[in-house]
Amino acid sequence: MGAIEIKGLTKYYKKHAAIKEVDLSVEAGEIYGFIGPNGAGKSTTIKALLNFIYPDKGEAKILGLDSIKEAKKIREKVGYVSSDVRFYPNMTTMDTLKYVAEFHGLKESKKRIDYFVELFEIDDKKKVSELSLGNKKKIAIAAGLLSKPELLILDEPTNGLDPLMQHRLFEELERYNKEGMTIFLSSHDLNEIQQHAHRAAFIREGEIITVQDISKEKSLGKVITLVGDEIPLSLFEKMGAAILKHEGNETRLFYEGDLHEVLPLLADQSIQDFTITTPELEDQFMALYEGGELK
Repeated sequence: MGAIEIKGLTKYYKKHAAIKEVDLSVEAGEIYGFIGPNGAGKSTTIKALLNFIYPDKGEAKILGLDSIKEAKKIREKVGYVSSDVRFYPNMTTMDTLKYVAEFHGLKESKKRIDYFVELFEIDDKKKVSELSLGNKKKIAIAAGLLSKPELLILDEPTNGLDPLMQHRLFEELERYNKEGMTIFLSSHDLNEIQQHAHRAAFIREGEIITVQDISKEKSLGKVITLVGDEIPLSLFEKMGAAILKHEGNETRLFYEGDLHEVLPLLADQSIQDFTITTPELEDQFMALYEGGELK
């Protein structure tokens, strides 16, 4: 059974498609990345998936349950951390976490609450209204993990967290994933996705443009760096290469085709030097967003 199944999900705002015909399939036990710049449609997809907003078209299932008809059952099985954290302002941190524990009917919840309070260095006596964004985010993460959900959906979870808290968060996520938890990680931080996700979907202007297997063994193409004046870049582009960056006499290209086909072009006398390397996920991301420009 898939953890998430989305087919043709579409949402319009004033005749503008925030997301259009989104298809996603997340297997149980995956850490699945959802990549795109701000405004690409990541949060809209998640909100439609969780029945916070109604899609204009399409359908979605979580853990085999219909996201609209069986939303109550889904909330019992799924943890969610929003990009914009909002809690009752007059409740303390401890009150908030106890409320979450009661909602899920957790027995002996104090031990788990104390664990997260210590792990994320949470001030459990302060009111939510007194907290910074980073401290509110820590409460949200603790609340999302408290019930050990089958599926945890994270929307920009590290926004506001310092590097130490980010490290602790991903240590926890990796541990829970090894125990079987499925994690859906929406982020614009490419490093987070490359370090932790098994697969990732790239979304641009509300549409999924590719889904990639993120693994150490799988090459995502090659980055070719050229040094020289008046290099015939149009010939490389005709071969399917995308220009990542052009500065001075140095050009970085992203190429997914057969290297044997492009090697003859490297003999051009205008090329003073070149290197061919395995790309970071960022290189491919920039190539997908039309030659290095996020749009």
